[in-house]
Amino acid sequence: MKGKNMRHFEYKDLGTNSHKFWEISLNANKVLVKYGRIGIQNPAENEKSFATKDQAKKYCEKKIREKTSKGYTEN
Repeated sequence: MKGKNMRHFEYKDLGTNSHKFWEISLNANKVLVKYGRIGIQNPAENEKSFATKDQAKKYCEKKIREKTSKGYTEN
């Protein structure tokens, strides 16, 4: 599910040695989220299906707002 519907965010905090990434992809009514420490081989991933594409899009927007409010920046 990569391509123009995939968005990539990173969080870096040298004080806590935190180097994390978070990606979200929207494909029709499915949302795929990948996350983990930057540089790991096998990041965790979750897929969630919705009844409609609009519901999936709203879920993506909500999750992106949550991550950016926590300090993640889009790359």
